[in-house]
Amino acid sequence: MDQITIEAQSRTALGKKVRALRRSGLTPIHIFGPDTPSESLQADTKSLIHALNEAGYTTPVTVTVDSGEHFAVVQHIQRHPVTERLLHVDLMTISRTQRMTASVPIHFEGEALAAREEGVELFEDLHELEVESLPLEMPSVLTVDLSALDIGGKVINAADVVLPPNVTLVTEPSAPVARTVVRRPTEADGDDTEAEPTPA
Repeated sequence: MDQITIEAQSRTALGKKVRALRRSGLTPIHIFGPDTPSESLQADTKSLIHALNEAGYTTPVTVTVDSGEHFAVVQHIQRHPVTERLLHVDLMTISRTQRMTASVPIHFEGEALAAREEGVELFEDLHELEVESLPLEMPSVLTVDLSALDIGGKVINAADVVLPPNVTLVTEPSAPVARTVVRRPTEADGDDTEAEPTPA
């Protein structure tokens, strides 16, 4: 994994002065952690946005500052509610050698052929899985192939998702990630009802 670096500087602008800081092309950062004194920092906004796009909430970053280097993950990103302009970033320091948990987004690929059939509907129930690994082995995305759903009533559970080496599933293994449901009309009023999925 290529190292993602955020070059930061100590920040003295606080309160109302932060607005002027943002206008100058800098974004305030707050970094903290169990063994790290809380620090108010700032970083070039364009470079910071690039690093955040690469890292998301799962990939660790190295924050360089006058006081040294910090190994951290993004904890919170604050944006303007209307313009979505980057306002503030919180980062939490972590250990390189201690396993961590994170919610990793799911990328669906392929086609659930069963959904082409009349009365069959595709449901994507989960869009992220919680997993555990060392920070540098944490995946940024997990891929789920929907082509396994070739008939109505099939289910892809969390346990069916292929994980990279040394990555452990935390989400309940039986949790449905995606499924095809057969809809059958009732005799009483013709309304659609959901048929029970067959075991995968």
